[in-house]
Amino acid sequence: MKKLIACLLSLILVFFSVGCSDTAADENTSTQKGTLLLLNGNVKKISVTSLPEGYDYSFEGEDSKAIVDYLSDLNLVSQFKENPNEYGGMTWVISLEYDNGETLQIYHFANMFIKAAGGKWYKMNNDEAINLENLLDELTK
Repeated sequence: MKKLIACLLSLILVFFSVGCSDTAADENTSTQKGTLLLLNGNVKKISVTSLPEGYDYSFEGEDSKAIVDYLSDLNLVSQFKENPNEYGGMTWVISLEYDNGETLQIYHFANMFIKAAGGKWYKMNNDEAINLENLLDELTK
């Protein structure tokens, strides 16, 4: 009987510790800055369009700098349990043109996820994500 109880307690501890380590991994929300999305160099022009189509903006000078600053200041989470493929919503396509001729597209999706073309998805916090729309409204007035 003592062996049975000891065995059951051992199993419970094993299951509990496995459950705790999975939870800890899910809560690992190491945050990185949005600068990791950008290329090195000076941005001379930015266009912002939407999918589905409907919005089409173009920015230069201080207005493009405001968008670069927005992207640079984002706090991005690299490990998250949500799957971007399971979400729907509008995508902002942010196309950056650099002084050296390089171009980069960034996809700002469903006010939750963001990635550079060919890169991996990152999760944004909702308050920061919705600020893109506010910034676009402000820049187009």
